[in-house]
Amino acid sequence: MKNTGKTGIWLKVLAWAAVIAAACLIGYNTLIRDADVLRIENGKIAGIKATWLTARFTADGQEERYYKLADVTAPAGYKTDRAAEDPDGDGLTTFFSFVGKDEEKNPGVVLIQGRAGSPEELCEASGAANCGELRAAGGMEGWLTQEDGETGSTLVFRTASPYPEASIEITVLPKEGMTDEDALALLSAAAEKVTPGKQLAPLVADFKLNFLDDSRWTYLLNGLAVTLEITLGAVLLGIVIGILVATVRSTWEQNEERMRKGIGRAALSILNRLCKVYLTVIRGTPVVIQLMIMYYVIFTSSRNGVLIAMLAFGINSGAYVAEIIRGGIMSVDRGQLEAGRSLGFNYVQTMWHVIIPQAMKTVLPALANEFIVLLKETSVSGYVAVKDLTKGGDIIRGVTYSAFMPLLAVAAIYLIMVMFFTWLVGKLERRLRSSDH
Repeated sequence: MKNTGKTGIWLKVLAWAAVIAAACLIGYNTLIRDADVLRIENGKIAGIKATWLTARFTADGQEERYYKLADVTAPAGYKTDRAAEDPDGDGLTTFFSFVGKDEEKNPGVVLIQGRAGSPEELCEASGAANCGELRAAGGMEGWLTQEDGETGSTLVFRTASPYPEASIEITVLPKEGMTDEDALALLSAAAEKVTPGKQLAPLVADFKLNFLDDSRWTYLLNGLAVTLEITLGAVLLGIVIGILVATVRSTWEQNEERMRKGIGRAALSILNRLCKVYLTVIRGTPVVIQLMIMYYVIFTSSRNGVLIAMLAFGINSGAYVAEIIRGGIMSVDRGQLEAGRSLGFNYVQTMWHVIIPQAMKTVLPALANEFIVLLKETSVSGYVAVKDLTKGGDIIRGVTYSAFMPLLAVAAIYLIMVMFFTWLVGKLERRLRSSDH
């Protein structure tokens, strides 16, 4: 019956995981893929591929917003002549100019640009006589006009973009002698290479900019691996240090009055004093200062930040683990020590085989909680150039100039990990309680 119940739980977990995965996939394809709303901050912007056509708009005369209008590639037989940058020098592609690789077979120039205003407004502003005529080109519907320019007659096709206030404009500048049919065929071929994007809500656009563009989510994934590596190494080192310090401290407290004067008592007294100094210094100073002293002073010639962070956090954790284990050792009935000695064990054997196992069972939940605390404390590893989870979020923020989404993601990941380990600690405590009966 127990196995049947566990199988049912796992089936429910898998079913919910499948539902969540399907929802994420649908949301990505309908809301996120191939679209963005972009902002310029401090003269920088990220997340734009070279093939994206953009247009700039000013909202209320204050905030400049750049919209991704379409993904553009060169028509067959054509090559990029130049992709103009925004006049402000922001590096945004506001129009593409294509010329034929072989001018004999592909005469003329194709110009694709983003324009402010609706297609109807732009058409009327051009003064063309046939602005009311809707035509289809390359699978898109728009306004096709023939206009006179400085270099002669041009064929212009204006179509709507994902944004009501922006349009995509395709212009063909035919070479001398090119027929209207050939110019129209070229324009249609160019229109087929234009794939309009999809409009995004600002929050979704922010999510895409911070995590999906340029695969920035890998900063968090790699940072998470480093965080768990530091935490695991530090907690193992902390337990070893904690057991040694707790054993020295509890041995001195239990045997101080009964020990005879001699080398053994003097050595134990010195060790006890050293342990007290260690506990006072480590628990009395911030962990970030200890980390920086380890990195910039003690191991100044080394640049292995992960290993140094393990040592710093392990030494720091060892002070707290020592007091936890010492409390567990002192809670074990003294008769257990006497029972071990009566079985022929010496003091060290009795502590190792009898006292410490009982103490560890008592303090195991507290040690598990120390692991959770240590997991969060490692978030300051970035002070010594370690690319942990927090630093990964900071790198994304530095690239996108968007603080809300990266910090929220880092906080959510820490929260999920803490909730998971808290759940494991709860199960451990219930298992230990049930074993007492």
